[in-house]
Amino acid sequence: MKTFKIFKYVGFGILGLCFISLAIFVTMCLWNSLIPILFHGPVLTFWQTAGLFILSKILLTGVAPGARNHRRLEWRRKYHDNFRHGCREEENIVTPEKV
Repeated sequence: MKTFKIFKYVGFGILGLCFISLAIFVTMCLWNSLIPILFHGPVLTFWQTAGLFILSKILLTGVAPGARNHRRLEWRRKYHDNFRHGCREEENIVTPEKV
């Protein structure tokens, strides 16, 4: 039973590495087919593309794991606290039932 778990984790690790390598290769192919022709930019190697891939991940999403979820939950809690009882404009509207 333990060997099955080990093989499962190793298999998922290999699949993850294959997926990342495929994403880097596709990014490299897209870059090398578009950027040099359109903007006269450089042709990238696999490792340069991997560095660009990691740099874009850091710049666009950050490096802190889970910090983004915490901020979203905090914002959602504040939003629901402010609007739990409805908007102030709705309290001042006279409806036919109130008259």
